[in-house]
Amino acid sequence: MARDLSVIWTYFADSSCGTYSPLYDRIARAVAADDDILDLVAEAPAHAHLPTDLMACVHYMVLGGGDHPLIDVYAGRSDADPGPLFIDFCLGRRRELLALLATHHTNTNEVGRSAVLAPAITTVARRHGEPVGLVDVGCSAGLNMFCDRYLLDYGPAGTTGDADAAVRISCTITGGSPPVAPRLPAIAARVGIDLDPVDLSVDDNVRWQLACVWPDTGRLSRTRLALDEVRKSPPRIVLGDAADAVAEVVAGLPPEVVPVVTTTWAMAYLLPERRQAFRRALADAAPGRTVAWISAEGSGVIDIPGGAEAPSDERGIHASVLGLVTMQGGTGVAELLGYCHPHGGWLDWRA
Repeated sequence: MARDLSVIWTYFADSSCGTYSPLYDRIARAVAADDDILDLVAEAPAHAHLPTDLMACVHYMVLGGGDHPLIDVYAGRSDADPGPLFIDFCLGRRRELLALLATHHTNTNEVGRSAVLAPAITTVARRHGEPVGLVDVGCSAGLNMFCDRYLLDYGPAGTTGDADAAVRISCTITGGSPPVAPRLPAIAARVGIDLDPVDLSVDDNVRWQLACVWPDTGRLSRTRLALDEVRKSPPRIVLGDAADAVAEVVAGLPPEVVPVVTTTWAMAYLLPERRQAFRRALADAAPGRTVAWISAEGSGVIDIPGGAEAPSDERGIHASVLGLVTMQGGTGVAELLGYCHPHGGWLDWRA
């Protein structure tokens, strides 16, 4: 077990961290080489064996305050080696960490992904009309359902949204010419679906959402602002399984909207047969109506032409595949829109 977990932690460092998150890269490699920490992870339930789970639990505890030197490293006040400090922090709080690992899971919906969803939504609206009805599957707290309320900055390619928006998201265009519009198409309905919806009226839930954000990637402040925005006007979120709930939600959208279903790093958590069930449910959801499914998932998670060829960026981070499946008359046509950073930091448009 320890050997298998060591491989997972090393892969996490190689494929997801690097110079994007030097803090988590160093910690992941230290954990991969430490049997005591790997034994701690192995003692947790199987669903908590991914590196992001332990990382989030430790960050949650760090956000709670204290006097351990790891707290200063996370806050950027110290350049001490985080590897041994992380190990010391975990071993000194083993019981509390195991309790968190048993009861919590990483369910943040990274708000930076709004920047890669926006051109995809614009593409759908230009082809099929507006307003759209947005259905976010695996929505967590629903941050990306409010993508039209953020300022999305694509550098020389332009901006989308209100210049006075509290939440500002930067996305570098590394290739192609995505349809960057001054404003997103009108969103007349928005519904989320999640097995464990996040109630942001509970302060502890807000702290957990922040804990799921990697501390050294510059995303914490915008996540706080996005959480504040959603707390002001919480969206409707349906409690349910993706494949079981999506058809009813889509069918219940107003007849004048174009249903646009989004999944961002949600399908990866489903078994292959449940992904197929989700796709069948979408195809059957609204006979006589066009349903667009926009996905941003890891390579191979969804069958998108060209998706298996997803590149890595210059930092070695594996790209996500931005895909579109258009459902009409019970059949779906899949196409590659582009590749993107898992947290929305860059977009390589291929459509």
